Parts: sequence; structure tokens; C-alpha cells
Amino acid sequence: MILKDDCILLLHRIKKDWYELPGGKIDAGEAPEETAKRELKEELSIDVEILKNLGSKKFKENGRSFSYAWFLAEIKNGQSPKIGEPEEFSDFKYIPLTKLSEYNLSTNMQDSSLLSVL
Repeated sequence: MILKDDCILLLHRIKKDWYELPGGKIDAGEAPEETAKRELKEELSIDVEILKNLGSKKFKENGRSFSYAWFLAEIKNGQSPKIGEPEEFSDFKYIPLTKLSEYNLSTNMQDSSLLSVL
């Protein structure tokens, strides 16, 4: 998670037509923190520093099991995000935390346990 001025940075996934946190699958031998850094680089073309572990959650979606880990991150060196995977994502934006309910959010974003860490 990248937070700025009481807003959270989310990506719009084209196929699902929803906003989600940047992230992805852990590669073999990769630590979750390294996955978070790599995925932010791939999806938003930014380098980040991991500031804090925010917790984890297991859930099921469409008969598949998922395990998520969330981290608070900060963009390094004043870099500006840009879409790094245009075939997957059409947009990104900083959404005010108070306005999240106005957006179509990914399954894991709708979970109250994630929102409670914000």
C-alpha cells in the first residue's frame, strides 16, 4: 500500500473492471517483501521502500485459494508512478480513503480486515 494525504494508490484492472492494490504472485525463493517491491516496479514503474508489514489474509475466490500479505510502502526518490503493464491496467489513482466505497474494488479490497489497517 502506498498512502499519500489520506489517499491510497490503486490500479484499475481492465479485465475485472475494478481497482486493486498493486501486487502479485511470489516467485520461487522470493520473500514477500521482495515480491511487493518487484510488483510495484513492474506495474507502476516505481522503486519503493517497505516501511511496515500490515498483515496477511487467506481467502477464496472462484474456488481458488489465495494468501495475501500487505505492506506499507513509500515511493523512493520522488519518482512518479506510470502504468508499466498497459495490457493489464488502464489507470491508477490516489483514491481518498473516505471515498473507497464509491469505487468497484477487488475482492481483497472489499474485505473489512484490510480496510481496518488503513
